[in-house]
Amino acid sequence: MTNQSGALGSFIIGLILFGSGVGFFKACISPLVAEQYEHSHPKAYIRTEPSGERVIVDPGITISRVYMRYYMLINVGALTGQISMVYAEKYVGFWLSYLLPTILFVFCPLLMMALNKHYVKKPPQGDVLVKAFKVYGLAMKGKWSLNPVRTWKNLSSPDLWDGARPSNIANKPQWMTFDDAWVDEVRRGIKACQVFLWLPIFWLPYGQVRNKSTRR
Repeated sequence: MTNQSGALGSFIIGLILFGSGVGFFKACISPLVAEQYEHSHPKAYIRTEPSGERVIVDPGITISRVYMRYYMLINVGALTGQISMVYAEKYVGFWLSYLLPTILFVFCPLLMMALNKHYVKKPPQGDVLVKAFKVYGLAMKGKWSLNPVRTWKNLSSPDLWDGARPSNIANKPQWMTFDDAWVDEVRRGIKACQVFLWLPIFWLPYGQVRNKSTRR
């Protein structure tokens, strides 16, 4: 690069903007998408259509379908953007390759400000992570023992989470504002973490293999 100081300054500014976008704005987009679906029934129910047909309406499945379309559009945009940026750099230059996504990203906050009054915005309901840890603590209560075999059996018992379900607690604490289904979601999330714990071990050697092959 002919202007190294200007290139370094541009890189630093771009890195700060990228980090703030990923850590600040992007983290709020997914909850905003979910809030746009308004439903009066928190659980699944049966609705009778004017034709007489009875259908099951499940808000959870509807939100899952919304997210599937949301992430599908993200992947379509990523594929289209990467292909167009490569050809723009090849036939015109790097300036156009980076200008195209910049123009699109500039329109995003302008669009959100223009449509701000049309969005459904719900007030924060507290830290979900804190509640999840409290539920996990209730589930682990009384399961530990000096005998490691007994501890393993208790932790692998199918009724491990029964003690944390609100339906099994007589005097529920104030922070327990959820139902049994939410406890099952926490259980599935913690079970999924057992798989994710192996990902750093996989990516470390995989990254080394890629680096060595690139150097060669």
